[in-house]
Amino acid sequence: MLGILNLVRRTIEGSVVAILLIGVIAVFRLSETINALFADHSLASLVFLLVLAIVLADLIGKFVGVVSATFPDIIPKLDDEHLERATLIERLRPGQTLALMSGAYAARLAMFLVIFALLGLSYAWAPPGVQDTLVGRLGPWRAVELFLREGVAGSVSYFLFFLGPENLKPITGAITAEPLAPATLSGDIFLVGIRVYGLAFVLSVLRTLVTPITYARARRRANKLKTAAVSPAEILAEPARA
Repeated sequence: MLGILNLVRRTIEGSVVAILLIGVIAVFRLSETINALFADHSLASLVFLLVLAIVLADLIGKFVGVVSATFPDIIPKLDDEHLERATLIERLRPGQTLALMSGAYAARLAMFLVIFALLGLSYAWAPPGVQDTLVGRLGPWRAVELFLREGVAGSVSYFLFFLGPENLKPITGAITAEPLAPATLSGDIFLVGIRVYGLAFVLSVLRTLVTPITYARARRRANKLKTAAVSPAEILAEPARA
């Protein structure tokens, strides 16, 4: 329950920051694309702007989640949520736990694919002038395919940056034969966002593939938490109970 509440909290925080950021960009006219979307009062512009806000909010929420999950680990703490998870993992059978974890990760993958689809479809529906400020005019399903390929290729580039641009070309070329070319600075930023979101998607795929390893680590951690939760007084009182 607490995990769901934390997810909702991160989503709300990301949405608020995303709306404020888009508002600042619009007020100071920092982006041709945002200016064009606000100048065009059509439903298509509103939908594309909304999808951009959703993607940005999701990225911000993930960043907040990473930061909030990383820094407390520097000073580990044992709270009720950890103990509840440890108890649940110990009660369930391995097959049940793996099924639950796999289902959760599959739902995350489905969410990524849905957002990529919404982004591509809303982009194709956006006014031609808006598309011209980003990566040019694309059809609906063509946009979905190219955005997904660009995201995956970009994530591979981030993972294997140490290989250098020349060695990366054959690898990324196998993923996307037609790399998207930005028309403006807004297009550059748009592509960076797609690649970062693609990186999050690929990490989610990898997390799904290593579910058995994650379960094994969670089981070990659950045993350690249960052991750490036993106080010295309880340990001394155990022989007396016997």
